[in-house]
Amino acid sequence: MSVQTRVMVDGHWTTRTLDIHQILARNRQEKQEGQQIPLGVKPPIKGLLTRTIVRSPVVKFIIPARVRHRSKNDVIFVYDDYIVIKEIVGGERIEDIPFSDISLNDVAAKKDFDSSIQAARVLGEPRKPKSSRFPGKYWSIPNSPQYPLEVKSEPIDEIEVPPQILVLSTSSRILIFLFAYPDVYGEVHFISTTWPLPAQVSVTEELGVHLAVDPKSRAMAVGACQNRIVIYALKTMEQIRDEVQGSAGLDATRFMPFREEKHAKVDGILLKMEFLHPSKGDENRVILLLIVAKDQKTRLVHFEWDFRSGLHGMEEKPSQMLKPPYNFPRLLIPLTYGTAFALICKQEIVVFRGILTGDATVGQPSVLEVHDTLDGSGSPGNLPAWTQWARPMRPLSNSGLVMDNIYICRADGVVRYIDIREGTKPMVSCSHRAGKLKANLDSAFATLDLGNESNDLLVAGGDMCDGGMWYFAPRQDPHLVGRIRNWTPLGDVALAAQAAAPGAQAMVTLGETERVFACSSRGTQHGAILELRLGTEATRTAPLIDLREMAQKGVVDMWALPDRSNTGIYLMIAHPTDTELILLPASNEEDPRALNDMEELDLDTRTIAAGSTADGMLIQVTPSSVKAISQEHGISPLASKFDPVIITIACFLTIPARSTILLTVTQDQDDFYLHHGHFGIRDSSIAFEELGKPILLRSEASCVSLQWMDDRIIAFVGTLAGTLQYYSAEPGSSFVPYYEYQFDSHMSICDSVAVVTCGEKANTVAGHLVVCGLRDGTVRTLLFDKDASGKLRSSVAGDSLAERAPGNPSLSLYEELSIGNTSVKVTADASRSNRAIIACEQRLYTLAYTGHPPAPDPGVINKIWMTDPVSPSFQSGPMACFTQANAKIPHGFSKFAAGSLFYLTGSTLLIADLTWSSEPDLVPRRLPLSGTPVSIGFSQRLGKLIVTYMASRSEEKGAPKGRSATPAVALIEPDSEFPRFDAAKADKLNLLDTSEVRSGETLLGAVEWLPTDGVNQYHMLLVPTRIAGKTELEATGRLLLYSLKKNDAGATRLELKRYLEREAPVWLVTTYGDSSILYGCGNDLVLQTFDMETRRFESAVKIGLRSPVSQISVHGSRLHVSTRSSGHYVFKIEGNRIVPQCAGASGRPGTRHFVLPDSIVLTTDLESRVAGIWQPSQPQLDRTAPLLFEAFLPSSIRSFCRVTPPSQQRALPGLQSEGVIGTTDDGAVYQLSVLDENSWRLLAFVQNMAMKDPRLCPYPPYLIHERPLEPSMAKKENMHINGDLLVRLLDKGAISLLEEMLSKLPNLDPEMRYTDFATPEQRRKRFNELVEVVFPETTSRDPKTLLDWIRALLLPAL
Repeated sequence: MSVQTRVMVDGHWTTRTLDIHQILARNRQEKQEGQQIPLGVKPPIKGLLTRTIVRSPVVKFIIPARVRHRSKNDVIFVYDDYIVIKEIVGGERIEDIPFSDISLNDVAAKKDFDSSIQAARVLGEPRKPKSSRFPGKYWSIPNSPQYPLEVKSEPIDEIEVPPQILVLSTSSRILIFLFAYPDVYGEVHFISTTWPLPAQVSVTEELGVHLAVDPKSRAMAVGACQNRIVIYALKTMEQIRDEVQGSAGLDATRFMPFREEKHAKVDGILLKMEFLHPSKGDENRVILLLIVAKDQKTRLVHFEWDFRSGLHGMEEKPSQMLKPPYNFPRLLIPLTYGTAFALICKQEIVVFRGILTGDATVGQPSVLEVHDTLDGSGSPGNLPAWTQWARPMRPLSNSGLVMDNIYICRADGVVRYIDIREGTKPMVSCSHRAGKLKANLDSAFATLDLGNESNDLLVAGGDMCDGGMWYFAPRQDPHLVGRIRNWTPLGDVALAAQAAAPGAQAMVTLGETERVFACSSRGTQHGAILELRLGTEATRTAPLIDLREMAQKGVVDMWALPDRSNTGIYLMIAHPTDTELILLPASNEEDPRALNDMEELDLDTRTIAAGSTADGMLIQVTPSSVKAISQEHGISPLASKFDPVIITIACFLTIPARSTILLTVTQDQDDFYLHHGHFGIRDSSIAFEELGKPILLRSEASCVSLQWMDDRIIAFVGTLAGTLQYYSAEPGSSFVPYYEYQFDSHMSICDSVAVVTCGEKANTVAGHLVVCGLRDGTVRTLLFDKDASGKLRSSVAGDSLAERAPGNPSLSLYEELSIGNTSVKVTADASRSNRAIIACEQRLYTLAYTGHPPAPDPGVINKIWMTDPVSPSFQSGPMACFTQANAKIPHGFSKFAAGSLFYLTGSTLLIADLTWSSEPDLVPRRLPLSGTPVSIGFSQRLGKLIVTYMASRSEEKGAPKGRSATPAVALIEPDSEFPRFDAAKADKLNLLDTSEVRSGETLLGAVEWLPTDGVNQYHMLLVPTRIAGKTELEATGRLLLYSLKKNDAGATRLELKRYLEREAPVWLVTTYGDSSILYGCGNDLVLQTFDMETRRFESAVKIGLRSPVSQISVHGSRLHVSTRSSGHYVFKIEGNRIVPQCAGASGRPGTRHFVLPDSIVLTTDLESRVAGIWQPSQPQLDRTAPLLFEAFLPSSIRSFCRVTPPSQQRALPGLQSEGVIGTTDDGAVYQLSVLDENSWRLLAFVQNMAMKDPRLCPYPPYLIHERPLEPSMAKKENMHINGDLLVRLLDKGAISLLEEMLSKLPNLDPEMRYTDFATPEQRRKRFNELVEVVFPETTSRDPKTLLDWIRALLLPAL
């Protein structure tokens, strides 16, 4: 509701329409601000900025669907609040392992739903099986246009509706219909439309939990948890295509897939909902089947209608009672013939038929297996649940039999194959165990469409463990061909000091002073300690290669060149005095071999550069010669001598559809010359022809680089004079000097150059960026100056750089990035044209650019982390040298893809493939445990992780089958490796003796304690425990005190010194002062001091709380205590008393906290709430800590920690605290920062504008249009800034979008209209006022200053 009022604006009375809720909120705010807090000062005004730096890896659904184009074989991974389109990619089969080369590559992701996805289905044309080209044989991957895995690289120049559309229902009560399409540059865009679901009648209704689509996509149903469903009559795909075809931009989102809607009541709780296939001859019939429960009874309810007459003819038929043991089925599976359907129950599968003619007839049940239960699940009466089913695509049978082939999976990883045939008795003709996967399974389970007749590829997302892809063949065990990571749940977190490399200095840009470790996953095979690493992953694709003898000679450089005769790789390694050539075969069964007898090359001399041509030449450049050999028979090699001239630097360029160019810098006494020429074959011999005359350089060259841009050859030359020169030449002609760029400092000598493009656009459209690696440890990125046509602007008239005519400079500095303290080497990434690889101080990074010049987005630096699919704890050593395989390597290489990374560390050569993502990915390193981790800490004294966990141990021989959980404590080296998931070996190496643990006793943590008597310091370990009783009230506990000592072999061992018996569980413990401890026992907070003289604990000091303690932290003399259900408390220790100071809001379950400077405390609870409370310096009358801000996140934070933030965040205006991260049970990691009032107001203003822009917030929360632009403090949740929304603003063209939002004219759409600052002049004026307060020294109105500040605020702390 709104009212009109008169307000004065710029000295004139103006009529304004204001929302009544806004006026009331301001009145409440003024009342709150007018209240005075007695005995203290007014609480500060603070805001909270949050950002998701790692999204949850939990996959809800996996749906094979072609939502981009009918030629794209896509698989959609549906997560909690985002989706990812992956593409099935394959090449040639390796040896006898089918599908061994198949992978799921990320194509595009959509992460702007801003709510939880409840259900997902696909509508459109039904999936049709592809016929196999090799019946009865293993399916290989041929290079055929008809093969369904082939990736079409041709761009699509208009929006084309694909065969299928994805339907999502979200917790914000909207239906989302979406598909994707690639533009002319290959970038994938999403087209979506929404439809609001009816308002909820009750809180427990949750409309949208169930979703079903008719097999022929004629209807769709949306179900609530109970009481009602909504049915929609869908349009045909031809009608939808007509609506979308020819539309562009936001107009394409106006399509509507359905034409009719009808509501229906359901009497009870809706368990299952599916559409059935119509009977033969009755194809116009639509049947919707429900399984409804009420009063402990289950019924079959179905609706049917003729789709030609619409939903007004829909009828609800009499229900049928389901009798035991079928009354609570786990799965409902519609069969493809008649109206039959199958129910998967606890131990049986049963088929129902003939539901349209009365009560459905029940077929003969088939018994499912009852063995192989979950570890510790007990008897067959406690079987794990069947969680999902999938139907593989099969060609139609030649015999004419109608049959259903179905896979079903169980929570413990058991997979069964079921064959159901029409007209046979029993109908379930085959039901056997297909295998047991080493993963816990949930609803994310599907079969991939590969056109095979008998062998299948199944993909599953793990439940609290990794998922994967498995190859299934008849009468064979499943074969794992790929992993899908899942690190949930993330529990306790610890920081470990970063071990610096010998002689290395601290990094300037990336904070690596700490490493973050967390408890992860559960169970015998999946429990682990996870190192959280953010960056770019490089996955090992070939066995490790030992180059010990070569590494001992010192490696200067190396090059990877294709061997076209046997699809392998020539690796040329340059030593200080000679060169070695190694052939790396394509097959893993063959060993690498040295080729030191190749006389056509000069292997007795150091190699300066090496390269290859498109027609198979291998070229070597040494200081005195150029050698070239051909891999074709009958071609004579080239041997060109340069005596007495010395070649100092060289590089190559292969021009598409042309020759290969060689650029060299030669030294003749004190002069340096630039030469270039090209290679060719004449009269069956390799020839090299020099082009043009040598160019005299004014200074010695430090690096050279060749590029093909705008149909000309560009040469870059870095000099010791601190300049970068570039020259231009038409193909076949001499170089002409273009421009000389001068770096600004003494050590700014360019040692390497790489050219990248923005957004991987065509060369004539997207500008190029010149990335320079300098000797002072920095990277300078330069922009080209282009004319209106996109060509390089020429500003040189003479033959030398000194004679160029005045004009606009052709290069300008865009940004400077500090990487380290030594020389930086940059190379263009052979697999991504907008990315460069940076090497500095024995580390590798990627530098990627997006956007469009002349204003591209700032570069994003990510560290490259090497991973090993066989050893999850693998950690590569410092880099000695690296190179990349040429992008022109032909397809079909088994382990050498175009752009493969060759990484030499020590004496080991790693071959890996770089992944690509638009944002940094979590690259976890897993240290396996044989059990579920409970807590983790880091000992600075030992340099090890202290882990408590429930270890699984096999029973003794002769004992009953099963496994028992034993409490354990382990000391783990952060850099240790346990190859091949050998958890038992890890325990044997690190397990500490805890034999004193009693039966039924659980270790709840381990805390290092270093008490001192003023002279000696003792190394102790405090372990709180819980001892189970007959009931929870009878549970007791102990506090165990261990000493940490080393035995004769140098291994650390535990020795129990004493223990404290307690009548209630001891939940946790922490240290206080030199010799005191604090612990939570039952509902009490206990303080005890250890008397060093008597070696005894003094009497305990207790204070009762309303619920058990969940966290204790000590900050000076103040204690911060969080409880399980009664909120947060602050105490002060005065002598032998624990004195309450203040408390936060009570009644919040599972509270955790983190104390920040300025007396601010972050608290979180199980309701996904994060709150900031302020601890006054003086006690208040009501002892309630004022609430500063509040935020509701998608998931609840379980642990906090603080890491060293990036240098760009230090001393940022308005940033009060940084580097705080929180981990959650669902695997997400959030970053939290506290803002001052002025910064919060500015960001809130930008955020409120962004929430009204459909490009940034396409699915806005309910009633978001009523939110004013002016930031309001009426509610504490308004103090929350959603950093994910600001990230979208930065990713989608921040400057242009911000200008459009400020200049937007009044919108007549009531959902997008502005309730205040309706005109562009008013918005811009208020925006400038907020900017001036935050940046008082900035006089420019350039929004780039603001956006650079926002970008620095949002930099990930990991």
